[in-house]
Amino acid sequence: MTKKSKVDPRIRRTSKYLRKALVELLKEKDVGAITIQEITERADLTRGTFYLHYQDKQDFLFQSMHEMLENLIEEVKAPKEENQQISFVRLFEFIHDHADYFKVMLSDRGIPQFRSYMTKIVQNKVYGELISSIGEAEEELEIPKDILISYIASAHIGVISSWLENDMKFSPLYMANQLTRLTLLGPIRVAGLEDKIKLPH
Repeated sequence: MTKKSKVDPRIRRTSKYLRKALVELLKEKDVGAITIQEITERADLTRGTFYLHYQDKQDFLFQSMHEMLENLIEEVKAPKEENQQISFVRLFEFIHDHADYFKVMLSDRGIPQFRSYMTKIVQNKVYGELISSIGEAEEELEIPKDILISYIASAHIGVISSWLENDMKFSPLYMANQLTRLTLLGPIRVAGLEDKIKLPH
């Protein structure tokens, strides 16, 4: 796993408090209605401390989003000797450990760009090996590669979002197993509906 660059513990702690305050406020109102004053008061920090680290609210929102998703990438990136399923387990474990953040960010009250940014990050970084293997077999594909990759990444984010909305009633390991099966076999086959559903021609 790639080593993270060292960050001053005070900066990391400040970022954590502000992010926690943001999540709490997003449970109460839309992101556009939240002010810096509300964020700092909820975090029990001063506005001066906020401006030591961020230019404005948009800068804070972007950096907070970027930091969390970079942490996710570092956490789930599997060494070459490990398989994709282990990466999926780490993905769900990380999201489980930061459930409040991801649940609210993937909701209608979160940052509008978060879902698309997370989809792109997951597509390019988390599933890089899978996508590379698709690229190697591109000539054999029966549908354009871009459509296939977009479907996989978007479907995975949808599964994660649904899991969070339903209070994570299944374990990260269970979800990783199901996501692996869905990715490799397809939803109709995994559900055992191959002979029961008539697809449009």
